Amino acid sequence: MVLLTHFFPYKQPPNTWVHLGKTGVTIFFIISGYLISLILFRAKEHMQEGRLTLGEALRRFYIRRVLRIAPIYYASIAAAFVIGAPGARERIWWLVTYTSNFGQVFFDLDFKTAGHFWSLAVEEQFYLLWPLVIVVLGRTVKSPAGRTKVLLAGAAAIAVYRATRVGIYTDERINFGLDTRMDSLMTGAALACFVQSLPGGRLPDVAGKWLGRVVAPLMLAALFAVINTVTWYSPWMGWIGYALVAGAAALVVLDLVAGGHSWLGRLLAARPMVFGGRISYGLYLYHLPVYYAVENLMPAAPLTLRLAVKVTVSLLLAAASFHWIEQRFLKLKSRFEGKTSAASS
Repeated sequence: MVLLTHFFPYKQPPNTWVHLGKTGVTIFFIISGYLISLILFRAKEHMQEGRLTLGEALRRFYIRRVLRIAPIYYASIAAAFVIGAPGARERIWWLVTYTSNFGQVFFDLDFKTAGHFWSLAVEEQFYLLWPLVIVVLGRTVKSPAGRTKVLLAGAAAIAVYRATRVGIYTDERINFGLDTRMDSLMTGAALACFVQSLPGGRLPDVAGKWLGRVVAPLMLAALFAVINTVTWYSPWMGWIGYALVAGAAALVVLDLVAGGHSWLGRLLAARPMVFGGRISYGLYLYHLPVYYAVENLMPAAPLTLRLAVKVTVSLLLAAASFHWIEQRFLKLKSRFEGKTSAASS
């Protein structure tokens, strides 16, 4: 969804029909909030059972996050610096410290080929903050149902807060700020808490089948309602739209937890989609530099040819990165897995 938004001209179809990029990043935050929180909640359980100390749990969590995120992130920054990629060399310290979103929000900096790294900055800031929130939440609210309600209330409060900032904050401030995007991450966390409270960590078969039958039309209805260009960029609905998409994405996550009974669950289990998921991190990192390179080297080529080159080169880079770099570091994660791992994420 993000690639489609970036690869096609900004004011031409399909970007004049829908804004897939905003929706895609919102769904990414939902999934991240879900997976990270599930890992942390399970680590919290082991701490309560005396099988882990707080220090051990945090060490495992942060080392595994570094092994997953840092290697190709810093490799891509180093490559961009060496070749002098626009926006990367002169903004290098913002990128190295995962604060590029602050540079965009407070200093109106243009990162060009690294402009999409703002979402990774938000993600890293979430990693630093969220383990502490889970520790406090676990001590103050004992039941999973109570934690779910607290997290959903927090997500709703953030959505309202963001909507009230329209016209006061710039679009960049609202779009790239950790505080204004926390509702998606908290919705994912609420899902993790809810799933954790279920017997065996999954919905009953009857509920799963019912959810599978309704999740697809609900998801489609929500997307058609909120991702058209007029809706996203109208003063209030544009930002309320994030919350609506978050709710629709939450239904999809629940459907997958229930066993993926809907057509969407079956689609996501298909081999091409699984392969795309495996290389998606590299694909996200590399696609914008590839876009700028192709536009500079082939400015007069037909749009279809430029699009084909962008997609092909991005896929090849991401696949090579996954097999030759990422997998080597992912294997190291097992040394810090213990009994707290929720997923290979």
